[in-house]
Amino acid sequence: MKFIFTVLVTLLLSSSTYARDTKLELGLGVASLYYPDYLGSASRQLLTLPVPHIRYRGDYIRIDEDGLSGKLFGINGLRLEMSLSGSLPASSENSDAREGMPDLDLTGEIGPKLVYNIFEHGVALLEFELPVRAVFSTDFSDVKYRGVTSSPQLKYSLKYDIIEWTLRTGLLFSNKEYNSYFYEVSQEYATQDREAYKTESGFSGFKNRVGVTYKKDNIWAGAFISHFNIKNATFANSPLVEEHHTVYIGASISYIFYTID
Repeated sequence: MKFIFTVLVTLLLSSSTYARDTKLELGLGVASLYYPDYLGSASRQLLTLPVPHIRYRGDYIRIDEDGLSGKLFGINGLRLEMSLSGSLPASSENSDAREGMPDLDLTGEIGPKLVYNIFEHGVALLEFELPVRAVFSTDFSDVKYRGVTSSPQLKYSLKYDIIEWTLRTGLLFSNKEYNSYFYEVSQEYATQDREAYKTESGFSGFKNRVGVTYKKDNIWAGAFISHFNIKNATFANSPLVEEHHTVYIGASISYIFYTID
C-alpha cells in the first residue's frame, strides 16, 4: 500500500507541473460494496470500510470515481489513456464450488485504453472505450502474471450541475491464462461433484452498468449497479460457474475538506 500511495503522489506532483487547468479534491468517506467472489460464483460478500476521496483533473492525469487514468495522446476525438481494474481476494472455505481449492488472491489489471468521442452535445456525451489490460495477482508475498482481459464498451453520460449519470454496456473477453486462474479445475482438485476442467481463450460475457454521482459544496456521493451475463462465455460449463447472471452493487459518500482550483 505504501508503494501504491507513493506512485499516486508522484503522478500528481509530476502532472501538476505541466497542467494548465487542474483541480484537486481531498476528503474522507465510507463505501460499501456487495459483490460475488468471482463472476459466476454464488458466494457473495459485503464489504464496508472508510475510503479516501481523491479527485484530480490535470492535462495528463485524472483520478475520479472511474479510477486512475492517464492521457497518452489525443487527436480528433480519439485519445489513448491508461486503464486500471482488479478483483478482491476470496477464501475458498466460503465457496461450495471451490471448497478445497486454493484461495483467490487480490488481482490488479493495468493497460492502455483507446477512447473515441462519438457524440457530444450539451449535457450528453457518448464514447467508445477499448481497454486491454494485463492481469497480476498477489498474496502480498509474491506477484504472478494471470493473463489479459479486454472489455470494449459504449459509455453514455449525462452531466448536470450537481448530478452525473453514466450508462456503460459492452462485451468481455479474456485469454486462457486469465480464465484458467478463475475457472480451471486441475485433476488434483477434481472430486465426485467437481470434474476436472480446462479453459480456453475467448468471449467472457456481457456487462451493463448504471452509475450516478452527486457533488454539492463539500459533499460527494456515488452509487452504481453492474450486471454481468456469462451464459455464453467460453468457461460457462466450468463446474466453478454456479450462476450465469451476477450483480455488483456499490455506494459511497465523502466529505471534502481540501480543494485546489
